Amino acid sequence: MMCCPYNALDGSMKRLNLDAVFDVALGYSDRRPGWTATLVYDPGSEAFVELRSSPPDLRGSSADEAEEVTRQYVFNAFQLTEEDIDAVRQSPASWLLVNRR
Repeated sequence: MMCCPYNALDGSMKRLNLDAVFDVALGYSDRRPGWTATLVYDPGSEAFVELRSSPPDLRGSSADEAEEVTRQYVFNAFQLTEEDIDAVRQSPASWLLVNRR
């Protein structure tokens, strides 16, 4: 089990099991310009979480963050429609990863 802490919409810190999530989309963060992002769906909490990484520094290190995002954010940052979001929620295992990079 690979745990990842993330900021929930209500401001609390929650934990995500990265082995149990489904990759939804690759792209760039709207919250952190220049950072790469992976949108995942956690069926256990029914949350969409953006996992993001900063550009690497001179040593190759980068910062990481994770934050639950809203449907509107998913639409704005990853161009997924309401129908796409519903499809992910209904059958996450059959969703095909969208690459927006």
